[in-house]
Amino acid sequence: MFKKIIGGLIGLISLSAYAAHIEDITQQTLVEMDKKTHVIIDVRTEKEYQEGHVPAAINIPLQMLQDNFESVQPDKNKTLVLYCRSGYRAGKAAKVLQDKGYTNLVHLQGDMLGWQKSGLPIEK
Repeated sequence: MFKKIIGGLIGLISLSAYAAHIEDITQQTLVEMDKKTHVIIDVRTEKEYQEGHVPAAINIPLQMLQDNFESVQPDKNKTLVLYCRSGYRAGKAAKVLQDKGYTNLVHLQGDMLGWQKSGLPIEK
């Protein structure tokens, strides 16, 4: 019974990024992308971001996107690559951005946990 509950919770978390119906990109795809065509957005808290983030990522916490969007307004002409710790907040951020008219959104597969697990470099 416990395994079924845990499995259900993991399923909900992994589906959260898909709630906004955005494409996943792999870590390798992100590493190979032209840096001029995209913006990597870490939607975790400032504290989490300072503890380590994907290189070149900017920090726009989910709360800021929800409450104070006018102060951040990412470039609509670039692909926005969203990630958080495990996918939940990235999915919520994608929905907020879609509601603001953003259509060029992708989600980093595995989020920060996957990035770390793959042994990829982290900036602090």
